[in-house]
Amino acid sequence: MSGLQVQLRSASPIRLQAEFDCGAGELVALVGPSGSGKTSMLRAIAGLWTPADVQGHIRVAGEAWLDTATGVQRSPQNRRAGLVFQHYALFPHMTALANVALAAGPGWSLEQVHALLTRLGLDALADRRPAQLSGGQQQRVALARALVRVMPTPAGDADSQSLSGVLLLDEPFSAVDAPTRQTLYRELAALRQKVAVPMVLVTHDLSEARRLADRVVIVDAGQTLQIGEPARVFASPRNARVAELVGIQNHFQGRFFKDKPGWARLRWSDGQQPHRALDLAVVDKNKIDNDTPVTWVLNGEEVDVLADGDPVLTPAEGPSRLRCQLLEVLSLGEISLCTMSPQDLPSQTITLNLTSRLLQRLQVGAGGWVQLLIAPGALHIMPVRTT
Repeated sequence: MSGLQVQLRSASPIRLQAEFDCGAGELVALVGPSGSGKTSMLRAIAGLWTPADVQGHIRVAGEAWLDTATGVQRSPQNRRAGLVFQHYALFPHMTALANVALAAGPGWSLEQVHALLTRLGLDALADRRPAQLSGGQQQRVALARALVRVMPTPAGDADSQSLSGVLLLDEPFSAVDAPTRQTLYRELAALRQKVAVPMVLVTHDLSEARRLADRVVIVDAGQTLQIGEPARVFASPRNARVAELVGIQNHFQGRFFKDKPGWARLRWSDGQQPHRALDLAVVDKNKIDNDTPVTWVLNGEEVDVLADGDPVLTPAEGPSRLRCQLLEVLSLGEISLCTMSPQDLPSQTITLNLTSRLLQRLQVGAGGWVQLLIAPGALHIMPVRTT
């Protein structure tokens, strides 16, 4: 089987319960708060961290790098793992060419290493030391050094895409400025077109994960909580903790009531005044029992915002209509962060990112009123955990 498969369990020194995979040519982002175990997982793949009580396996291209059931445990030197550190960790007294050549395995000649640098557009930097390189240039050299670890010994073909390792990126973009970061994003995208190797990126930046990753792995306290495409995970978190970790602003409590076949009502109240409640139309997937307490999130990207006076027809199976008052409008360039409160549930607030152009077209500001059309698919419902 091509790609990377990880399944690890450990109780000390930190709790670890990790299970994910990354296909050849795929980029998977490990996302979670500081101290959640993301870097430990990366180091475990590279063989730099192996708890005494670890159980499980790490396989790359079908080969076992770690398999506690059969006693396999390859040393870091025998794993084709290219690791790009956050601050690059280049040797300051060595040229870019020498830094990369040092990581190359037996069989690589200096000419072949130079050919790799040329392939990556780094030939003009080959004789420079790290102090003579910009942050972006250092990052590209660090990428080349990591790549040479995962590439097999060249057979006279510097363009070979036959890779048998994995590329590990530990927050490699956090130490550079915004313009350089954008350039490096493009470099990584171009690199993915040239080489088919599993890439695992550790980041705490949700926008970065959404921009770069094919799939994200949400990590908390050493455990993988949810895996999927970024848009799906961020719009449909598995539980309240995932919703919190991916920064969903509109996260509420409610109660689920079945309606006619295929449809249900989500009752949204403030918990203090039961007579003050809103019913929102949702699709019934027959996964939640009738009259069940739930937690739910609102995907703002699927909410239509209309002027207060616009006539709206909302059939039972269509979007729910809410009349809301804008409490606060904070301009952030072309986007405004808008906090609003439903007329029929003033104790609750909804936060949406609206374009300045839309607000100008609606001719509305703080204190004004708008209508929200909330499609059933904009609501993601999760049962309340009882344990």
